[in-house]
Amino acid sequence: MSRPHTDAFPLATEGTLQQKQTRNIPLLLFAICLTSIVTAVNYTNYGPLIPTLETDLHITSGQAGLMSTFLFLGLATTYIPAGILIDRVGPRYVLIGACILLTIGGVLLPLYPNLIWILVWRTIVGFGIGGAFVAGANIASRMGRHASMAQGLYGGSIQIGSGCGLLITPLFFAWVGWQGSFLIWGLLGMLAVIAWLCIRDGQEVHSANKIQIGAGLRSPSVWTLGLSHQGTFGLGNAIAAWIAVYLANQYGLPLALAATLGSFALLAGVFFRPLGGILLARRVIGAIPLLRAGTIVSSTGLLLLVIPLRSPILVIIGLAAIAIGTTTPYTPVFNEAAKLRTVGKGVAQGLVSMISCPAVIIGPPIIGLIYGNTDNISLAFSSILLFGCIAITASFLAGPAVKRETIEQVTAPIPHPDENLVG
Repeated sequence: MSRPHTDAFPLATEGTLQQKQTRNIPLLLFAICLTSIVTAVNYTNYGPLIPTLETDLHITSGQAGLMSTFLFLGLATTYIPAGILIDRVGPRYVLIGACILLTIGGVLLPLYPNLIWILVWRTIVGFGIGGAFVAGANIASRMGRHASMAQGLYGGSIQIGSGCGLLITPLFFAWVGWQGSFLIWGLLGMLAVIAWLCIRDGQEVHSANKIQIGAGLRSPSVWTLGLSHQGTFGLGNAIAAWIAVYLANQYGLPLALAATLGSFALLAGVFFRPLGGILLARRVIGAIPLLRAGTIVSSTGLLLLVIPLRSPILVIIGLAAIAIGTTTPYTPVFNEAAKLRTVGKGVAQGLVSMISCPAVIIGPPIIGLIYGNTDNISLAFSSILLFGCIAITASFLAGPAVKRETIEQVTAPIPHPDENLVG
């Protein structure tokens, strides 16, 4: 049996922050929101730079899309190890280490203008983001009656980061060039490191949770929640990587203006992700119905973008649908995963995040490859509609799976604390 561990964020068996720490809720909210902003800028900060990178690095559009692929490969491979560490030692140390890692990767990335070098460091940045993302979601889901609000604000801050990546990068580029832009974004990771180093109050004792990766992999709830999340988080980020190029190509806009307009759709998530949490907290709608609605609306928005009609009205409606559909279901995905107590919370959330990644791993390079060969960005966007169809199907299967596993975790016998602990 592992010895108790002292940490600022206890992983108590009841799954909520203990009463002694409730006074730290505003500070914790600030820290997780700051973390999500400085990590999520990396999702989109290369998008407005694609034409320049193609020229300076002598690469194709498909190769430019690999910058998203390698970032999310890093995320996907880190989710499970991060979840295990969270269940073992608590999220604070995971957050500090992950934020240091993404800062190092972000600072070193622009030092040498070579695609291989850049992809290696994008992967390192992805490692850091993956650990920070799961740890932040883990903390938000453990805030008791504040959990839905916290998860919504955490997700909304991710949208702020993604939007800033599109909106501010052209300004940095005009000031310090593409290498300087990446360097500035990398250095901002230190803000998150400083925040978590400063949060030391309310230390509690927690015991390491049982690690059940096998149970998570066998869980229908984990798979259906993850595949549903692929049609919201995954689809949204695959689109975000190319939305500036889409608007510039379809309507002849300057790239900086196209990036600005595209960022508005992402920044709208600042309101819609917390809205999802509010709707759940007030029981206006259930978690699974909200998830289903999100997958349908986001896929409908993408469909409007790929219709071969250059209609500004359709684009506006499509972007609005994507903004709403990809963001409001964020809270139900991670809060429902956190309720599966037959699987450690960190592992469950890590698995859900990993399963959602195919759309952002292979989506952007497929879009770039088709666009580079056909010069038809609408056709390129249609290539990722399949992920939306899979997500819609999974969201309808998620309801019975979550209900069944929730009932099982209530009626199943509680194991003795000395049994089956790893370590």
